[in-house]
Amino acid sequence: MKNMRFILFGAIALTLSVTSCIEHEVIPAPVPTVDKYCHFEGLINGISTEFTENVSGYYCSGTKAKYILPAPAFSSAVYYSEMLSPTYPVSIRIGLGSLQWDAALSAEPSLSTFNDFHMNNTTPAYSNSAANGFEVAYKDGSGLLWTSKQTSPNFQDVTLSAIKQGSDATGDYSRYVCTFNCYVYRQDPVTLAWDSIRIQNAELKGFFKR
Repeated sequence: MKNMRFILFGAIALTLSVTSCIEHEVIPAPVPTVDKYCHFEGLINGISTEFTENVSGYYCSGTKAKYILPAPAFSSAVYYSEMLSPTYPVSIRIGLGSLQWDAALSAEPSLSTFNDFHMNNTTPAYSNSAANGFEVAYKDGSGLLWTSKQTSPNFQDVTLSAIKQGSDATGDYSRYVCTFNCYVYRQDPVTLAWDSIRIQNAELKGFFKR
């Protein structure tokens, strides 16, 4: 009988020892991610052109230019979104500006200010350097830069839609679908003559980054 008790107690002790050594799996909380898929298609100089993310190295780059002024003047920021490739010189970029904020209070515009700016600029006017509106910049196969003009005599329009904002570990973003028609221009550095390229039925899906 004593032997039976010894065996029983030993089995219980062994079970408790093994159970205490089991490590419970810790499932991390889900990490938010922003869909940064990008794509461009349209007619450039009458030629159907398409850039797809991860095809021929194309990707979207969200950048900005800040113009900091001393208080009490407001500083401004212009946001750019470009589809480009490290392999090919041809690229398309749009710019949207300018967001006004008090740089004396914060180095960057607040997230709510950033979000409101993009939500409220769905049909901006064309503006040189995107200083007060929208600009298109195109690099051709020779790497030459062509840009839209605020005072273009030719038809131009733009609409930003499907605006969705989100944040993840890499930053704060404003996703969009941008449709536009315009001419982009380049001045010959020798003759000083202006030449133009027509962009038609263009659609760029990308993002701006705060």
